[in-house]
Amino acid sequence: MVRMILVFVLVLSGLGCRDKLRVERITDPEYPFPARFEGLQGTAVVMVIIDSTGRVTYARGSGAPDVLVKAAEENARQWVFGPFPPVSEFPIYHTIRYVYKLEGKPKFVAITPVIRTFLPDRVEISAVPLVSDYPPIEEYKPTSKGK
Repeated sequence: MVRMILVFVLVLSGLGCRDKLRVERITDPEYPFPARFEGLQGTAVVMVIIDSTGRVTYARGSGAPDVLVKAAEENARQWVFGPFPPVSEFPIYHTIRYVYKLEGKPKFVAITPVIRTFLPDRVEISAVPLVSDYPPIEEYKPTSKGK
């Protein structure tokens, strides 16, 4: 009877792997300058696939202007998850929300964004909007404002 209970507890703890997903390492996300110049903000929802080494093997986002989704996808690909419980199932499918917010009056000087983490599910990036007579030239197509 004790053995049966122990096996049951181990199985349940293995099933809870997704509930206890831990982030081992992230890279600070960027708030792209073109988005700051255009006043773009929004929430990019990125679906990731995590392999047994903890690395993100796939990242696909939606829900925000393209420049923000692209930045969120690139950042999510750099995350490393783990360590995992002894009983785990791979691949792991997980969703990360990147909340991009512009706060304050527009500035001519780029101030480093503030990053708040709510791991493993959400990251908030707050930045000051930028204004300039000479915005940076990048390979970037303007998108519609306000998503």
